[in-house]
Amino acid sequence: MSTKKVKRSAAREKREEEQARKVIKGIFVGLIILAVLAIACFSIWG
Repeated sequence: MSTKKVKRSAAREKREEEQARKVIKGIFVGLIILAVLAIACFSIWG
């Protein structure tokens, strides 16, 4: 493989890895928010 293809594939992998991290971070933030809302609801109506 040429060095251009290697650099391109490395850059693509890096972008994909960053995107995956953002998705995972978003999922965790969403789960934390849901947990806080659930605790609040149970404390109010429980």
